[in-house]
Amino acid sequence: MSRRIRVVIPHKVSQAISGWLRPLAATACVLFLLPLAAHAQSGSPFDSGFTNLQNLFTGTIAKVASLIAIVIGGYGFAHGEPGAKKALAGVAAGTGIAVMAANVLSWLWGA
Repeated sequence: MSRRIRVVIPHKVSQAISGWLRPLAATACVLFLLPLAAHAQSGSPFDSGFTNLQNLFTGTIAKVASLIAIVIGGYGFAHGEPGAKKALAGVAAGTGIAVMAANVLSWLWGA
């Protein structure tokens, strides 16, 4: 057999609690939910990772690979290899594309 315990709260105490409890609960909800809304502005969970990859491939890796290609192309041109001028022109075009890709995309789409 289970017994129920009944708690009787006087009407004045109930009104006093509800008078300050509702505004307090509303304020607490706002304070807890606003940071969640602020952090939800990014749009995609992959944005930061893809941005890091974009910066890596259009920055450090592109510059190092371009430097290596220019040195190898210059070495071939200095030693009279056939097609060295064409290779250096391709290196120059590829370097421009790799290093300036982010700037061209932001110019086209205004990102």
